[in-house]
Amino acid sequence: MDFLQTPLNWFSQNILQNPAFFVGLLVLVGYALLKKKPHDVFAGFIKATVGYMILNVAAGGLVTTFRPILAALNHKFQIDAAVIDPYFGLAAANGKIAEEFPDFVSAATTALLIGFGVNILLVALRKVTKVRTLFITGHIMVQQAATVSLMVLFLIPALRNQFGTAAIGIICGIYWAVSSNMTVEPTQRLTGGGGFAIGHQQQFAIWFVDKIAPKLGKKEENLDNLKLPSFLNIFHDTVVASATLMLVFFGVILFILGPEIMANPEVITSGTPYNPTKQAFFMYVVQTAFTFSVYLFILMQGVRMFVAELTNAFQGISSKLLPGSFPAVDVAASYGFGSSNAVLSGFAFGLVGKRLRKHVQLSRRHRISSIH
Repeated sequence: MDFLQTPLNWFSQNILQNPAFFVGLLVLVGYALLKKKPHDVFAGFIKATVGYMILNVAAGGLVTTFRPILAALNHKFQIDAAVIDPYFGLAAANGKIAEEFPDFVSAATTALLIGFGVNILLVALRKVTKVRTLFITGHIMVQQAATVSLMVLFLIPALRNQFGTAAIGIICGIYWAVSSNMTVEPTQRLTGGGGFAIGHQQQFAIWFVDKIAPKLGKKEENLDNLKLPSFLNIFHDTVVASATLMLVFFGVILFILGPEIMANPEVITSGTPYNPTKQAFFMYVVQTAFTFSVYLFILMQGVRMFVAELTNAFQGISSKLLPGSFPAVDVAASYGFGSSNAVLSGFAFGLVGKRLRKHVQLSRRHRISSIH
């Protein structure tokens, strides 16, 4: 089996765990199955790969823009909090776990490959399983395979063997197949038959919201149909709306934090700190808010690039290899569809909900401390 392990590990590390090249490979295979001309196959591979890389750069930029603000909030208000970001501590966590369990990374990687194989098998047997989606969001697969491996291998030491690794792979494969399959109809309605589903962290939430939304409102009453005063019609433009909304949110927060904290390198350890010798604080606030809008615009351009190629190319895979299948991709692929301001509204209300949850959590902790 060792002669198979080396190429499988290479494929996992260089392709499967690198979603840009994984999507590019799928496009290459899809166009080849459609018997496209070699130069069209190559062009499709380039556009899909670069488009996904643009998406990654933009998504990383959004996180990097917000991290200094969160760090400053934690410092000013003495909030014992962590960045809720799966990429932030994944490498450090894997390193620490590997100290206690040296075979952890190998087991998680093997489980990922087994899970992907299980997903393919379930799609191939779709007449029996009813599964139509192939989960191809590689970085999410890595996180989830590592999480399940940690839970199973540490809670059940008896499964620290090949049988346990296989069981983890089967669990992951079933979860990826079933959960992403639940998003097919909602995603097709949103995208107007875009030809893909969602394979990320919130598939059950998407399915749940899709079920209850019709009971809470009317389809016609969406953000784009809101009747605004004539001078507010500028907010139907994504760039204007995002820049203005972020200016309000970040402006209030940053002015509360103040220039001293935002310029403190011991607090702002990542992202762009404020430099009072080069810029006025007001302009730093404006630049930070507009940077968020820039990354959001870049993200949408990347989404349009790779989704267009992947949707066309997957017709070859769907017709030749896995009939009737859909690729399950990063949730950011849906940002370019529906209302242009939906992402911003979701971010705004998500931020409000997060703050409310934090206040409830802190008040509960205070009451518990008072009791003791």
